[in-house]
Amino acid sequence: MSRKFVSHLHSVLLQAQVKTLINEENLQQGKKLEEHMRAIAASKIAIIVFSQTYTESTCCLRELEKIVECRETFGQIVLPIFYEIYPFDVRHQKGDFRKALEEAAHKSYSGEQVEHAFSRWSNALTTVAGITGWNVRDFR
Repeated sequence: MSRKFVSHLHSVLLQAQVKTLINEENLQQGKKLEEHMRAIAASKIAIIVFSQTYTESTCCLRELEKIVECRETFGQIVLPIFYEIYPFDVRHQKGDFRKALEEAAHKSYSGEQVEHAFSRWSNALTTVAGITGWNVRDFR
């Protein structure tokens, strides 16, 4: 369902002649990911659409880390949008949202790296969910 929202948002931004960068599910590791991270770093604004399934994507979580880094280092503007999820749930990673975050860390890392990745991603989620954003439930 969030895909539909994101595609509408993308369309409106393109109509307004705003250059956009959208996470592609099939984004491969390596060079494409590096290019994607450079594009994030070069952006003035990052819009993050959080949904119930956001933490299932290690790519999204890695991008989130980069966005937080850019916000802290370069003052990148970050605009969180909460689509069918409450900011509280993102900030505190409860229930299925947390479970998916833990599974993503286990899929991508092993040993001590699992806990380190989980911690980094959890901190990034907490940071961004603490920024005033838009809860789609409150808007048409």
